[in-house]
Amino acid sequence: MQTQPNYIKSLDGIRAIAILLVMAFHFGIIRFGWMGVQLFFVLSGFLISSILLKEKEKPASLPQRLKKFWIRRSLRIFPLYYIYLTVFVIICLFTAFPPGYFHDLPYLYSYTFNLTRITNSWHESPVYTHFWSLCVEEQFYLFFPFVIFLLSRSSLRALLVAVLIAGPVFRWSFGNYLAQSGKTTFEIFDVIYWFPFSHLDAFFTGMAIPLLSLKDRIKRPEWLFVLSGALALFAGLTNYFTESHGHSLPTSMGYNFGDINSYQHVWYYTVLNLCAASLILLLVSSYSSFAGNFIKRILENNILVSIGKVSYGMYILHWVIQTQLVERWIPVSESNKYWLFLLDIPIVYAFALLSFHLIEQRFIQLKDRFTTGNTPVKASTLSTKH
Repeated sequence: MQTQPNYIKSLDGIRAIAILLVMAFHFGIIRFGWMGVQLFFVLSGFLISSILLKEKEKPASLPQRLKKFWIRRSLRIFPLYYIYLTVFVIICLFTAFPPGYFHDLPYLYSYTFNLTRITNSWHESPVYTHFWSLCVEEQFYLFFPFVIFLLSRSSLRALLVAVLIAGPVFRWSFGNYLAQSGKTTFEIFDVIYWFPFSHLDAFFTGMAIPLLSLKDRIKRPEWLFVLSGALALFAGLTNYFTESHGHSLPTSMGYNFGDINSYQHVWYYTVLNLCAASLILLLVSSYSSFAGNFIKRILENNILVSIGKVSYGMYILHWVIQTQLVERWIPVSESNKYWLFLLDIPIVYAFALLSFHLIEQRFIQLKDRFTTGNTPVKASTLSTKH
């Protein structure tokens, strides 16, 4: 019988790594920083499916289960998100900044902003463009409980296999459709990146861990982690040396954002999902290993854990702080962007910590009213670029 996971400190370390990757990507430090979002999607799939599979075992009606899950998720996600959007409504009324905000606001309020990327009228804004991934996660939260609660475990296993196969097939066929529609190379990559169906296999890859009880069944998870890491490295290096990227190897690692010449929009996600899931499995495994203990010690560092605990706020706030606060005082250049990024991290952390204590924590405490007789599970609420 599947047991509900308690708080795992190293998973906050994963959140910290993911948000730092995204921040570095937006700062122009590393071109592969966008992959932090895949890490968040797989982590969400693992944590949310763990919660829902445990709820599935309890005697309760479907409406009761759905109500409990959605209210708890809403209390964690909605307050800061909608307060942030509302603050910029006031700012935009007086300053017309950010441009196009009122046009995009209905999509932002309804968590459908990610679907606007396919239109020609789309434009980028560091105030809210990165919210596309929050939209993907919220869309996942809407349908996924029905999948878990209504299907048997054998049906879920069959669906898992189907989605893992269908994911890259969808991205390939959707990419062909977009190319025939006249989209540019970057637009094809970006539209696919924003589209919810492109990431279903990420969430389901995370679900495989609790659904298949992999933490108890795989006795040497370190080998799976090494093999998936080697695959990711080999694929990236092969891609780098066979394509003309225009970026250095240390900054792209063969995972440059926006390329589709080698079908990167198809295999990037699959490789990174497998690598992220193997890392999570290594951390939650019932079996101890030298590699697992070593990585846990790194991820359980107090600094990383502290960042991970407020990573949702950091994700919401980081890009507008970077562009409208830090860069307003000191314009970013090739010569100063590295030390300026190191300055940006504690500033973003301070704002996120403030929002956590003044806003988020007040609503998080209400979640316990919807938990009866169980230790609450901390679930991922974050995502990232673009």
